[in-house]
Amino acid sequence: MTSIEQRLLAVEQENARLRKRLSRQNGAWIAGLLLLAGGSAIAGASLKNAVFDSVRAKEVVIVDGKGIIRARLGGDLPDAVMAGGHVAKRGSKAAGMIIYDEEGIERGGYVTQDEGSNAMITLDSKHRMAALMVAGPDASQNSALTLITKDGGIELRSDGNGSRLSVTDKSGLAYQQPAITALKPETCANYKGLELKYPGKRICQARFSDAACKACLED
Repeated sequence: MTSIEQRLLAVEQENARLRKRLSRQNGAWIAGLLLLAGGSAIAGASLKNAVFDSVRAKEVVIVDGKGIIRARLGGDLPDAVMAGGHVAKRGSKAAGMIIYDEEGIERGGYVTQDEGSNAMITLDSKHRMAALMVAGPDASQNSALTLITKDGGIELRSDGNGSRLSVTDKSGLAYQQPAITALKPETCANYKGLELKYPGKRICQARFSDAACKACLED
């Protein structure tokens, strides 16, 4: 056998050894990938069906099949986004649960507010709040249920001034039973402050009669 033939034979033998080594390495890689994929699938299935005793989170967001947010549970809820992209300010930091419709527009919630510490349930149209139930934080247990339309509303309220049913229109209070004829001193002081801050807005007259508000504000 010539030296060239010997060299060719040596090259062929080396190529055969390399092919066997690559084949073994490829097999190991494929086996590893299969194990990884299988482990991930098992882990995913286990996590999907897992039951947790407690979940601690700042926010949980629920989306539908289209990826639209339909519910939000959070410790610091964002301001409401209504129809047309209008942003309705909450007026205070709030925590609780918000629900959204098929367009992602806020339609209500169950929250507590940091400022005033009121607990509230709200139901909204696509444009503004339509129903409100609120409970105050202190021992007097002030509470109210209000149904609101664009042109007026009806409210069942119980607070330091008494329990009453009130109907309002665009001009203010239209009916109240039993009628509140005199505001409590703390209530009067509150509305005096609001009158100074928002003059001419008739905020008092949206809750009480002209006579009761006049006796308070002009005192």
